[in-house]
Amino acid sequence: MKKLMIAFAAVAAFGTVSAQETAAPEAMSQEKCAIEEKDVDAMMDEFISSKGWVEGLNTKADGSKFFIAKGSGVIQAPKNSQAYIDSRVNAFNKAMLEAKKAMVEYLGVDIATETAREYAVGSAVNPPPPTEGQEVMGKLKKLLFAKINNQLAKEGIDPIKNPAAAKAALGKQLNSEKYRKMISTTARAQVLGLQACCTFEGTPASEKGEIGVVAIWSPKLQAMAASLVTGAPVPPVGAKKPIAQQVSSDPATLISTFGVQQKIDESGDLVLVGFGQAGAISESKMSGKAAQNKARQNAMAAIREFAGEQVAVATDTLNAETTEEFESGAEAYENESAMREKIAACAARMNIAGIAPLKNYKFKHPINGKTVYGVVVTWCPKQAGQARMLKQTMANPTATSGALAPQTAAPAAPAAPARGFNAAGQGADSDAF
Repeated sequence: MKKLMIAFAAVAAFGTVSAQETAAPEAMSQEKCAIEEKDVDAMMDEFISSKGWVEGLNTKADGSKFFIAKGSGVIQAPKNSQAYIDSRVNAFNKAMLEAKKAMVEYLGVDIATETAREYAVGSAVNPPPPTEGQEVMGKLKKLLFAKINNQLAKEGIDPIKNPAAAKAALGKQLNSEKYRKMISTTARAQVLGLQACCTFEGTPASEKGEIGVVAIWSPKLQAMAASLVTGAPVPPVGAKKPIAQQVSSDPATLISTFGVQQKIDESGDLVLVGFGQAGAISESKMSGKAAQNKARQNAMAAIREFAGEQVAVATDTLNAETTEEFESGAEAYENESAMREKIAACAARMNIAGIAPLKNYKFKHPINGKTVYGVVVTWCPKQAGQARMLKQTMANPTATSGALAPQTAAPAAPAAPARGFNAAGQGADSDAF
């Protein structure tokens, strides 16, 4: 069955970079993505391939390194639910956890395995006597897996009502084989400076949606993360347009943009841009205000997470199967494979001065008409210094030497006209990483 997928691809022309040296990245551009019948993983793989990247460590033409990781998360809420918008945000956060897992495991992973095979002909020697309930339920379960209920029924035996007769009909166990392999992996590392390069959203017609993210790390991004923690200045680079003009004014683009992206402003300063979203519990103005506040919290949290998190991953995988052959010719097979994974990322409380609002927006999601409330914020070392200076001035109102220099606000971009849902996410700036 075909699945209709809506792709949000922040197709920024970063230039072609790969494990080998290539030409310098070009200036970032933004393209619109058509509706595609592909799953999120396929869209992410195509995006990475189109840039000449690989998952893992890559090299720019100047010899500098950057790391690419990807992840995806399921949108668990039903499409018609009021919670669908928040579930999209949850799916993005789960996708980022997967990307962080990929990076942490690349840095180092502890792996343990245990494999065992047991083969027996006839009955086992001095087997531990099972309780009557265990024996009946165990044999009954194997009967169901052996798919011989129909044959037993033809013989007038109901394996559910009369498990003893069903067991007798099977006859003596001739041989058995048990196989078991346990794989355990753990990894733990500090992750800082990992940003969302682009995001993708898949919305199949009859199944749950998915959010995918391609994430990127580089030394330049890590330097900015370190500045958040230490307050150290970050050297300016080539100047670009004001940040307000670089961030899309089209809400159809913004609703497909999550996390943090580093950009360069008109002064050549590196600036972090945080994108937050939230849904409201109703369509009332009061609920909308609360959702907007929640979106701001999400945007600020993304900046805090960029500054560094302790990420721990633990995965246990069990591959196990049992086969038994009986006198009657019946063969019972049971698969007991299982997998359990836990990813935890912890960002301790940290005071961050200078987070400033850039723009708010709201837009009805085209899938279900529920309103997305969005907030975009910025942070840079210059803003942090100004905020700390303002705090000192307010703490000592009689002092005048610490007065702040006036700031000129960038003109607001014109509102985008309403249109259908066919947008690309905000693209990351190649010169900023």
